[in-house]
Amino acid sequence: MRSVAFAIHLEGEAVELGGGRFWVETRALPAGAPQLDGIGTGPALCRRDLELWEDGSLVETGEFSFGGGDAITFRARGALGASPDPHRRHGTAVLEVTGGRGRLAGARGYVTSNFLLSQGGELTDHHLGLLFLERPA
Repeated sequence: MRSVAFAIHLEGEAVELGGGRFWVETRALPAGAPQLDGIGTGPALCRRDLELWEDGSLVETGEFSFGGGDAITFRARGALGASPDPHRRHGTAVLEVTGGRGRLAGARGYVTSNFLLSQGGELTDHHLGLLFLERPA
């Protein structure tokens, strides 16, 4: 068993589907690609289905791809509320890694997400993760 830590800055969009549901897709900026001990060879991409409840709590499920067929799947709980910037809401979530594929097959761990969502749907997200891998990359 070995652990791999990463920090990544993602930007993208949250598209409202109605009824408090959103489709969210964010990508790492070219200078912000994570270094994961040789795992992942392409741009990082996070896609997720997010459900926001009236009290500001949220749940999401999705996949975080690091390129080269290396990805983790996750489920998350969090909250979205006001921020000092009247044009953006501030949210947090804890993503529980439920599995993976490629060199991340069998991955477990957690990723924290600290994000800003604009009125127009632009999303800026900062992830900090610690993954446990069952076998060497």
